[in-house]
Amino acid sequence: MYEQILSMIYGGIVYGSVLSLISIGFSLLYGVGKILNLAHGFFYVLTGYLAFWILPIFNYDIWLTISVSLIMITLIAGVVYLALIKPLQHSELNVVLITFALAFFMEQFIRAVWGSEYHTIYQLIIFQGTSEFMGISVINQSVFLVIVSLVLVAAFTLFINKSKLGRSIRAVSQDREAAQLMGINANRILLYTVMISGFLAGVAALLYLPNYTLDPVQGWTRLTDAFAVVILGGMGSLFGSFAGAYVIAFANNFTSIFIPNGPSWSHVVPIILILITLIARPRGLFGKKEIM
Repeated sequence: MYEQILSMIYGGIVYGSVLSLISIGFSLLYGVGKILNLAHGFFYVLTGYLAFWILPIFNYDIWLTISVSLIMITLIAGVVYLALIKPLQHSELNVVLITFALAFFMEQFIRAVWGSEYHTIYQLIIFQGTSEFMGISVINQSVFLVIVSLVLVAAFTLFINKSKLGRSIRAVSQDREAAQLMGINANRILLYTVMISGFLAGVAALLYLPNYTLDPVQGWTRLTDAFAVVILGGMGSLFGSFAGAYVIAFANNFTSIFIPNGPSWSHVVPIILILITLIARPRGLFGKKEIM
């Protein structure tokens, strides 16, 4: 039982760190532009496949592959905004529909280019091996992921609060019309926000996926979990997304370890939490108009 509890805590911290990076970008975009990007989970998956494609081209150079993959997914996110989201941004329903269609397209695109079989990018593991901690085995790459995630979240919080661009993002999220009257280009801010969200999802993928496998349908799982996180934490609340990510992750791991047939039920947990939150507290635990 002791080892199971430690395994649950360890798994919750690792997956919570992944979800926090994915969900913060997802929540940020909604906070700034009231945009629900249902293709967000596939930014994560596509980054993994881009790395899988780039690795042999660059002779398995880890840092060059990571850098190029992040640049590519950030630019792809920008193109998605300019080509699909921007023309429809005044209709939230149309944005939901077009990004939902894009998610399906990206899944089929991945199947067409790389097939439906599993792939691996274990060559991108930066810290090889495992370590013993309090009687359980922890993956060194996962420990690195947790550290990088916490550093990025802290840096991103400082960026939003202290930088000129960050203050512009906050201004647009609080009152778009007033921000435009002050000379802030709201469309440009939205473009940057989509690119940031794609970048954060890409970082999560490149740190987490080397220890696991790639498959075309992962995007839906990540989208469901991220959606549960921002509903629980509060749409548009970055702190809510950070806290909600760990709640969802611990709930998933608790279900997987302690509930009979847990791994199957763990996929239902986010949906149950979404329903409970929407009924009991529709704006989430920390939901408010501002993004912070």
